[in-house]
This record gives sequence, C-alpha cells and structure tokens, in this order.
Amino acid sequence: MNCPNCSADRDELAFECASCGIVFSKWVSPQFTRKAKLEQARDRLRKAASTPHDGRIGRTELLIMTPGLVLAVIVYAVPFLRFVFHALITLFHEFGHAVAGWLLGYPSIPAFDFAYGGGVTPHGEFRLSIVLAIAGGFAWAAYLYRRNTRTLIVLGAIFLIWLFFASAEWRRQFVFSAAGHATELILAAIFFYMALAGVGFRIPELERPLAAFVAFFVTISSIQFARQLRADPDFLAWYIEGKRGMMMDLESISLDMRIHTPAVNLDVPGVAGWLMVFSIIPFGIALLWYFNRVRAHRLLAELLKTDV
Repeated sequence: MNCPNCSADRDELAFECASCGIVFSKWVSPQFTRKAKLEQARDRLRKAASTPHDGRIGRTELLIMTPGLVLAVIVYAVPFLRFVFHALITLFHEFGHAVAGWLLGYPSIPAFDFAYGGGVTPHGEFRLSIVLAIAGGFAWAAYLYRRNTRTLIVLGAIFLIWLFFASAEWRRQFVFSAAGHATELILAAIFFYMALAGVGFRIPELERPLAAFVAFFVTISSIQFARQLRADPDFLAWYIEGKRGMMMDLESISLDMRIHTPAVNLDVPGVAGWLMVFSIIPFGIALLWYFNRVRAHRLLAELLKTDV
C-alpha cells in the first residue's frame, strides 16, 4: 500500500507514514478540503443574503457592480454585440406587453419579429370574461387578507388603479403601449437589486456581476434610445415610420395623450424625455429598498400575514 500524501510504501498496519509523518486516520485530501471551504463560503454568502439587514455599498459591492457596468458599456459600444444582446431587451419588452394585455382583458402572445427585427405582441379583442376573472382574484385576495387592514388598504388602492385603466379602451391601449418600456426598466432594477444584495443566486460570485451587466445594459440602451429620439431627426423619422403598418409604442402614447388629455400636449420627443426620467426611477427605488432592507422586509412580512 502507498501513502495517500507522498505515495511512499507503507505497512497496512501502520498508523502513520514513516516518510512524511501524516496520521492515516486523520488525513484529508487537500482537494476535498478546498471544495469544502468553497462550499462553506457559498453557504455564508447565501445565509448573509437571506438574512435581512440594511444594505451598504462598500468594496465588495463595488467589485461586483463595476465589472457588470464595464461589460455593459463595452457590449453597447460594439454594434454586433449590442445587436446580439438586444434580444434580451426584446424579451423583457414583449413580456411586459403580454402581461399588461392579459391584465387588461386582451389575450396577448409575445414573439420575436424575425422579419423586421425586434419583437411584436399581437393581442385579441377585449374580453370582459378576463377582466371579471381578475376582479374575482382581487375579491379572493381581499377575503384572504380580511383581518389585515393594512393589506386591505393596499389591495383596494391597487384595485382602483387597475379599474381606472381597465374601464376605458384608450386607457387600456395607453397602458399596453407603455408596458413594454416600463417592464424593461422594472426588470433591470430587479436585477440591479439582486446583484447588490446577492439574493436569488446559486453561484453568487459569478451570477451577481452578470445580473449587474443585465441591469446596466438595459438601462443604458433605454436612455440612449430616448436620447436618439430627441436629438436625431433621422432616427425619429425612422421610428415614426413604424413597421408592418403598426404605430410604435411612444407614438401611440403621444397620440393618446394629445387626444384625451389636451392639457398635456406631448409629441414623441416629449414622451422620450419622460422615458429618460423614468429610466432612473426604478433604480432609485431599488437602492432605497437595498439601504432599508430591514424595514422593507418587515413591512412586506406584515402585508403578507393572513392571521392578524
């Protein structure tokens, strides 16, 4: 038999190696030890992320967020890479249209547009049955949280906002048009928070910088898109021209605002300006949540209680 550490010959009845001196019963493979230490480090990261505590931005957070930001800037600066990763933005965008469509009574199916590029989310006619089912969902939630006054107030406010937009066709179309760009930025903010807090990952040391990259790339793309609409007449003309004979999202929002809210007379560049402003709002909310995680988690836990 050979020593597992130095491979010297050993007597199978010996307790220790005559060459290197290790005790056979206590010897542990260095490779196994490294794996165990790595797994312990990952467990500590997961435990720290799952335990609510007010966030901070220090050296660790900067080492995670900076590579994501640098990678996002490089990818956006290279046209081919920007084109490839734009599929992710299209996925977020069309997902937002589809969710908004179903919530407002329009059966919607998101898809990539391989003929003209980007994506498209066609929707069917307004279905009252879908709206009634969603209203029934609110009623069920109200019954479930009937003993939690604070949650009932929040549910009531959300219901009234939903009812306001669902009760008129132009408002339904307004929300459907705005949901694509809004969802891009909301999901970017969620990825930003996940990267900062380290929540929701199996391999945090790898996945957190990637989440930061997604957040920064989507936000940079949104801001640059809005800036081009405001500063580049040729890009604005191309955008208004549309595709497949369909009106583009920001043009539809502009038209609805001018027809139904004459006091707010916004053209497409004006709507693009508001998009630039909104691009940073979800990030601000994510930062506030991160810096005040203890109170935010406590509030969320109280809202989810059904036996108050």
